[in-house]
Amino acid sequence: MSKTFLDEEISELSIEELLDNSNLPGPRANLELLHQFMYFGTPEQVESIQNSHEEFGVMCGVARTCMLKRDRLQELVIELKNYANHSSWRVREAVCIGLQEVAKGIGTPPVLDAIKRWSNGNDFEKRAFVATLCEPALLKDSQTNMKILDALGEITSGFESVTSKLDVGQTSLRKALGYCWSVAIVYEPEYGKELFEKMIKNMLYKSDNKHVLWIIKENLKKKRLIKLDAQWVENMSQLL
Repeated sequence: MSKTFLDEEISELSIEELLDNSNLPGPRANLELLHQFMYFGTPEQVESIQNSHEEFGVMCGVARTCMLKRDRLQELVIELKNYANHSSWRVREAVCIGLQEVAKGIGTPPVLDAIKRWSNGNDFEKRAFVATLCEPALLKDSQTNMKILDALGEITSGFESVTSKLDVGQTSLRKALGYCWSVAIVYEPEYGKELFEKMIKNMLYKSDNKHVLWIIKENLKKKRLIKLDAQWVENMSQLL
């Protein structure tokens, strides 16, 4: 069992203590400890722990770097790009966790603007863009929400030409799109439902792509959408 630390103790932890309490290997990393380190880790710890190349260490270093460089977003995003493409899904997720925490502090629009380039990047970068921004705590502004929904539409349309078996990046992105649409729609219902319905009709009458169909069906299963508008979900399901 991992040890519980006070916030003020985090800056005194050795790399060994941090890693020993990571809960890894295991099904779930110690996210409470990661969040503590994200706020209380020192720059010296970040450098040492990332140099260890241990998965949890890299996660903590990524998350803390986000907070240390939150006032230098362009520099931060350049640095995070490699981690958004990391071979470890946990490290890729740490990028999203860190950026979400930054957005909670400075607002979603600056973070959206800073990572917009990722929406046109490779599949891992698109996944980082989608998973970072489709977070309930960040979807507070209607104009920003609509921009995120537009980006979801553009990213999803990229699957229309994909007919072969998905690679790791495509699989990761498709999985994110399979729930992120429902999150964004709940916080911008009128615009979101209209955009989603257009995507369904386009898929039915033009592309008929199995990956787009999967994304649509996965979102229509989500309880948050059914709670929002059960009749609309039923109508969309019947179209399929």
